[in-house]
Amino acid sequence: MNTATTTHTCTPAALPVSIVDRLARKAVLHVLGSIRHGRLIVEEDDGHCYSFGDNHSPLQARLRIHAPQAYRRILFGGSIGAGEAYIEQLWDADDLTALIQVMAANLAVVNSMEKGLALLQRPWQRLGHLLRRNSRSRSKKNILSHYDLGNEMYAAFLDPTMMYSSAIFPHPEASLEEASQHKLEVICKKLDLQPTDHVLEIGSGWGGFAIYAAGRYGCRVTTTTISDAQYREAKRRIEAAGLGDRVTLLQTDYRDLQGRYDKLVSIEMIEAVGHAFLPSFFAKCGSLLHENGRMLLQAITIRDQQYRSYVGNVDFIQKHIFPGGCLPSNSRMADLLAEKTDMVIRHIEDFGLDYAKTIGEWKRRFNAAFAELKVRGYDERFRRLWNFYFSYCEGGFLERSISVVQLVAERPKASRCTP
Repeated sequence: MNTATTTHTCTPAALPVSIVDRLARKAVLHVLGSIRHGRLIVEEDDGHCYSFGDNHSPLQARLRIHAPQAYRRILFGGSIGAGEAYIEQLWDADDLTALIQVMAANLAVVNSMEKGLALLQRPWQRLGHLLRRNSRSRSKKNILSHYDLGNEMYAAFLDPTMMYSSAIFPHPEASLEEASQHKLEVICKKLDLQPTDHVLEIGSGWGGFAIYAAGRYGCRVTTTTISDAQYREAKRRIEAAGLGDRVTLLQTDYRDLQGRYDKLVSIEMIEAVGHAFLPSFFAKCGSLLHENGRMLLQAITIRDQQYRSYVGNVDFIQKHIFPGGCLPSNSRMADLLAEKTDMVIRHIEDFGLDYAKTIGEWKRRFNAAFAELKVRGYDERFRRLWNFYFSYCEGGFLERSISVVQLVAERPKASRCTP
C-alpha cells in the first residue's frame, strides 16, 4: 500500500538566517509532504533530514540541500528555479534522474509549486519565450544557441553516426551505435526508400541520415540545416563518404524550400518549429511532396492531456536549452495533418523507453569525456546544466510524461506499403 510519510530527524544546528529562507523552507517542505508515489529524502548540510512518500517504493531519490537559498529559488521559481539552483550548486542529488522521476510521478506536487509564488515569474518567462519564438528572423539565432556550441562537444557523447535523436535498440545488449544504425534502417524501411527516390530531409543534423540513405539505398537526398556548425561538419562528412553526387546540402529555412519530392523525412526537428508555426510547417511539408509522396516525422511528444497547459507556460528546457522550442502532441500533429494537408496517417510508433536509454548513454559519455571538454573551455556550470538537461529528459521518458514517436503519413496516391 502506498502511504505518504514525513519523518524528521534533527541534529542541533542553526536555522536558515534569513526569515525569507525560513518561510520558503517551510512552504517547500509542506508541499513535498503531498508526495504519494516514490520516496524523496531531503537532507540539509546542517543535519536536518526529511522523508516524504512511500518508504517501501522501489523509486527513491535523495536530495541534498547545500544552502538555504535553494528553498527560496524553488518557491519563487518553481521547476525552473529548482534547475537554476542546481546549476548554481545550491543542491545536489545522488541520482538526478530518479529525483526527476519522483517529481514526474507526483505532478500534483509540481503543479502546486508552479501555481504558488512561482506564478509571479510566469509573465516574464512567457514574455522571454515569446520574444524568442521561431519566426523566420529568430529561428537561426535559436538554432545557433544550441547546435553551434562546438562540434567537438557533441562528438564527445554522440556515437559515430552523430545522430542527436533517439536510437531504437534492437535488443537489450545493443550498443548506442548499433541502435542508431538500426533506427536509420527502420526509417528507411518505413519510407519504403527506392534507388529512384528523391528524398527531402528537413533538419540535417550532422548528415547522419543523408549519408546512410544515399549510401545504403542509392537514392538522392536533399537535406537542409540552418546551423552553421552543422552545415560545415555535414558537408565534410558527406564529401568524406564520397556522396557529393547524391546528397545536396542546403542552408535554407524550411519555409523557403521549393520543389517536389518522393519522400520527406524530419527527425526531431519539429520541436524547434514552435507552437505558433506548426500549421505552416505541416502545410509546407504537404506542398513539398509529389501526389504519391510519403513523409516520416520522428518527434518528441508531450501527452495530449497536458498540451494546452504546456503551450501556455515555459519550462526549463525552453528557457535554457531550446529557446523557442515546443513539443507537439500526437493529437495536435494529427489535427494539423488533416487541416493543412491531404495526407493520411498510415502508421505511428511510440518508443519513449528507447529514448530514456539513449539519453542515459549520452549522459554517461558526456561525463566520461568532460575532463577533456574542460580543457577546451567548457566549465562546471556547463556540465551541471547539461546533466540537468539530460536527467530532466531521461526522467520524463521513464515516467512517460514525454515520449517519442515515428509518424508516417502519405498523400492519397501513395502506394499502399505497410511501414
